[in-house]
Amino acid sequence: MVEDLRFALSLDGDVRAALDGAAAADLDGDAERAYLATLEELTALLIEDASLEELLRHVLELTSRAISTSSAVSVTVVDDQGRYQTAARSSEDAELVDVVQYELVQGPCIEALESGEERHTSDFSVDERWPEVSERATELGFRCVVAVPLTVNGVVIGALNVFGAEPDGLSERDRELTRRIAAPAASTLANARAFRRVNRLAGQLQEALESRVVIEQAKGVLMAREGCDADTAFALLRKASQDANRRLRDVARAVVAHHEAGSSGVTRGENGLARGRDRP
Repeated sequence: MVEDLRFALSLDGDVRAALDGAAAADLDGDAERAYLATLEELTALLIEDASLEELLRHVLELTSRAISTSSAVSVTVVDDQGRYQTAARSSEDAELVDVVQYELVQGPCIEALESGEERHTSDFSVDERWPEVSERATELGFRCVVAVPLTVNGVVIGALNVFGAEPDGLSERDRELTRRIAAPAASTLANARAFRRVNRLAGQLQEALESRVVIEQAKGVLMAREGCDADTAFALLRKASQDANRRLRDVARAVVAHHEAGSSGVTRGENGLARGRDRP
């Protein structure tokens, strides 16, 4: 959990680098204004209390707005099982092209993810590097694409895919904008994922602590009722859990609930633990 927090808090370095590079960007006035406006909004997303899905939707909207020649945008990530996944897309057709790439394990976004380097095709209909991907993209109305890796602290965590509907539809200016948007977009994505992991771990820790508390309470009830020591009380709980095919925590909670309700325990038939009043 500590490492996740350190990772999340270090992400603003990528945003600072993007800001530092803005002044040196080889963009015309309109492109630079579009980039700076997008960068400002992406930076603001880093501190928003929004879900990962909402953040990704914002990334798509901002990218589409900045690159007016794009016809669709998608974000590819690798899930916890190591599988490629379209985490967000502006159109269903973009995801269909992504899925073909995942199935074949080839294509511009796959290569961008695996190599950490940008991939671009100016015309799918004549590109021979990925024939099946190109055929599917052309069928769906896409003629060009640029796939830019989303990199944070030297680690590729995804790819930003921008599709165009015309051959040579994404100019060098558009590709430069995509590259410059990718850095803060990657930080936004990584920040959200890191804090989601922190929250998940915190929830698991809280659940574990609550389980420990209720198990200790149940052991106390059984020690008092059965006149046994702590180890024997725990063994009784564990056997009841196994016999009833219920989680230990649930059995312990039932013991405590019966005790608090004024009962001497739980019935032998329900959880394998004898009621105190039924003992000879």
